[in-house]
Amino acid sequence: MEQGEVEQKIMVQCVREGLPFPDRIQNAPTLLMGLELFFLGFMDLSSSRQIGMGMGPIPWQAINQYCTSIELNEEQTEAMHHHIRELDTCYLKHKNKKDV
Repeated sequence: MEQGEVEQKIMVQCVREGLPFPDRIQNAPTLLMGLELFFLGFMDLSSSRQIGMGMGPIPWQAINQYCTSIELNEEQTEAMHHHIRELDTCYLKHKNKKDV
């Protein structure tokens, strides 16, 4: 995984001005090899969450349709559901803390 466009611009500006990289860039988490599939799935599926009185979780059906569309086998589909649910739980907790 590479830095995003915004982070790249920040890094270039820091180098130009001789400033240290912001903490969030310096201490960005690393993703273990093989986990990109689940991270990208989470990012793709984040837009499928229901929004009403508040932000809801990514629906099970959306995850299942995603797994079918990228042709995951049964074991991979089970792993995708697990990882998406874990990521989504952490994301929603973080989002709820931020909104309070």
